[in-house]
Amino acid sequence: MNRNSIRTAFDIGSFQIKGLVFRIREDDSIEILSLKTVVSKGIENGNLIDKDQFIQIMMELVESLEKESKISIQDDVFITLSGSNIKSVNSSTRKKAKDNEELLVDKKLKQELLNQCSDIQVSADRYVLHNLDQGFYIDGSTLIRNPISMVGKTIEAKAHLIHVPNFNMKQIGFCFENELQIKNVMPVFDGLAGAVSGLSEDQKKLGCIFLDIGSDKTNFIAFKDNYVVFSKVIPVGGNLVTKDIAAYLGCSLIEAEQIKKTKLSSFANLADENETFEVGLIDDALTKKVNAKEISKIAELRYEDIIDHLKNIFRINSKEISEFKSGIKLSGGGSNIKNIDLLFKNHFPNLKIEFVANKDIHFKEDLSENRELVNLFGLSKWLIHSVDEDSLYDYSDSKSNSFFKKILNSILNFFE
Repeated sequence: MNRNSIRTAFDIGSFQIKGLVFRIREDDSIEILSLKTVVSKGIENGNLIDKDQFIQIMMELVESLEKESKISIQDDVFITLSGSNIKSVNSSTRKKAKDNEELLVDKKLKQELLNQCSDIQVSADRYVLHNLDQGFYIDGSTLIRNPISMVGKTIEAKAHLIHVPNFNMKQIGFCFENELQIKNVMPVFDGLAGAVSGLSEDQKKLGCIFLDIGSDKTNFIAFKDNYVVFSKVIPVGGNLVTKDIAAYLGCSLIEAEQIKKTKLSSFANLADENETFEVGLIDDALTKKVNAKEISKIAELRYEDIIDHLKNIFRINSKEISEFKSGIKLSGGGSNIKNIDLLFKNHFPNLKIEFVANKDIHFKEDLSENRELVNLFGLSKWLIHSVDEDSLYDYSDSKSNSFFKKILNSILNFFE
């Protein structure tokens, strides 16, 4: 696959669907030919709930991208998969040589061991989206990053697996291949896309926590020594804050969203207790006066839910969050709330708390601070980062693409 050819990426979220037509330059920076965003329809928390609505909005988005970039979008497309249906697990397996023989590790044996990690942990009704190796041990050695050409009597592999329901893959695959007539689709976990491109190699080596706060969920990925050590989709996002505000004030969701973005502080101690504003009531000509600090306390409780989940993940995995020396990196549209970094700092005073910036992006406007686009730009850089065991420079024969073709054929055969 030619890295310099024009490709397309779609970040499919519950609040927005973002589309990007791009080219990878020789210096590995991204040249944007077209960037468009539409209000999401037919998708809820990563699940396809109305295929017709989804297809309609995707067709509008594709048409808009094609018109601006002056290309026809037919193949070489990256898409995000997201939602609470995405699960992850760490796995390990080993292989012993027979009698007095020794095993020579080649690419085939390495992949066989990683596949076994999947087979023993993931049920048949789920598809392994990413099989990320965490290193190898040979005859009780220290952790080995690349075991190729090494020999030993016992080879042990460790892997981090991210998997999704086969059903979700089938529906999305059918939409792109059959309805949108787009081939060669590479599905990627949205949180992983943002993390691998948004974090530096030093940060991933020293230990870093990536938090992508979205509409319905928050993606969490922890790196240590350049490996993904664990990940999780936390079922709390910015939209829950909007709903809490609307329910408490009796106002519309649209007005609650505006209040969230402009009036409240996610760290209530920093809100001005003397600041008030008027809120319109649903089906009522009257308004009510609201105190900014009062409403900020409601929002803070919801954002602290994310923090509590984060602490619990480390407790369950018997890890100290202080081990992750590069700290916490915040991303996603849900992080565009006043003082959210200071709220995290209040709970983790010894950790560095920073926002993820978009780097090496060429466009007519500066997008470096647009955290809503981190995952989308991560997709565009997916070819650059060797993340999965399969080659990212030629995914025409990869598991994901062949899976899309297989499920599409099975669906079409069913209707024949």
